[in-house]
Amino acid sequence: MKKRVLALAALILATSTASVASATNIANVTDVTDAAADEKSEALLSELQRKVAGWGDYRVEFSVTIGDEALGGSFEVSGESYHVVTPEVELFCDGTTRHEVNTTDREVSIDRVDPLDRSVMANPTRLFDLLDGSYTHRYVGVALINGVSCERVELRSIENADNGASDGSGAPRTMDVFISTATGMPVRIGYVIGFMGAEAAVDIVRVTPNITLYREAFVYNARRFAGFETIDFR
Repeated sequence: MKKRVLALAALILATSTASVASATNIANVTDVTDAAADEKSEALLSELQRKVAGWGDYRVEFSVTIGDEALGGSFEVSGESYHVVTPEVELFCDGTTRHEVNTTDREVSIDRVDPLDRSVMANPTRLFDLLDGSYTHRYVGVALINGVSCERVELRSIENADNGASDGSGAPRTMDVFISTATGMPVRIGYVIGFMGAEAAVDIVRVTPNITLYREAFVYNARRFAGFETIDFR
């Protein structure tokens, strides 16, 4: 179980993605014409970003599914800082430096933040930052996700437009974003892992906006993890 969960986490950390034709528990997809697709997707993503901007400091509980394997966790965000917690991996980022702690293997990896990365475990501050010019976007239609009616928006990387695994920058080439038709809140981000062809889904289980967070939450405390092996990639 440990190996499977860690492999699952590693896949999401890598965000090597290709186009997603379907994802777990998607039903009743309704397509629309290209004429209105860009305008509709622009409106949906703009409203989503407006909502996120109003969250202040916030916490997100999520679930990642690849095939039959699942990984639950949460992250807290304050500006460019974040703290991610999963059963076997904990991440601390003060906005510049990122510490990834593997509590099972007792290892700490240190690296700089990749500003291009949008993955839930590597840089969740940009998970919903989708209108910065890095992607084209198209409204696909309505889909039913876990019983919730959602608007589906497909995004394709402008720089890495070809299909297949990512170029290693951490920026996914394509993704599908599912937004609740009732609330405008994010419900799922879907991927396909390019080198495996495995479908992946990041489900947004709960969002708690406007919470009180302190700087200490995002700062790695070496004394807490005394005795862990440290690997510095900076």
